[in-house]
Amino acid sequence: MKKIFTFFAAAAVSLAAMATDYTGKITVTINNEPTTQDATITILPNEDGSTYKLSINNFRLSTNGTTIDVGNIVVDNLKGYTITGMTTVVADEKITIQDGTDPSVPMWYGPYLGEVPIVMTAQFNGTKAKADIDIDMRSSIHQFINVVFATPNYDGVYGDVNGDGTVTSNDVTAIYNIMLSD
Repeated sequence: MKKIFTFFAAAAVSLAAMATDYTGKITVTINNEPTTQDATITILPNEDGSTYKLSINNFRLSTNGTTIDVGNIVVDNLKGYTITGMTTVVADEKITIQDGTDPSVPMWYGPYLGEVPIVMTAQFNGTKAKADIDIDMRSSIHQFINVVFATPNYDGVYGDVNGDGTVTSNDVTAIYNIMLSD
């Protein structure tokens, strides 16, 4: 009997550590010009149980009939704050976009950008997610880029961390506390 409980406990821990893929629409706005396409983001809880990794793998931006092979966008060690079943993570940091893993793409352009400054807020649970990422590259490539991803079933008020249906100073305080706890 003890072995059965150990097995179920191990299985539960393994399931909790699995990545969740969220499929939806991603809108990339570059200098006020939006482009929307299908995309998948992956959110993985880290082994420490309190931080997450958000990834957009093999990202290819299609705009005006042109495809730009960007690569893997990964933001790791995001502290999570969960209330009313929704987890919120925030980031204000620089990341380096990695080469994608799709062998049919001869060259990924993201790694050539060097360090990319991002400001991100994302909310998710087991079935729905939304992420908002600002990338200010005006000093290097003269572009301000906003990326918004949402699953079709996302019905929350974005930024409503405490689940009361409005965005108030209490929500801002919660996000600020997440950032300070790093």
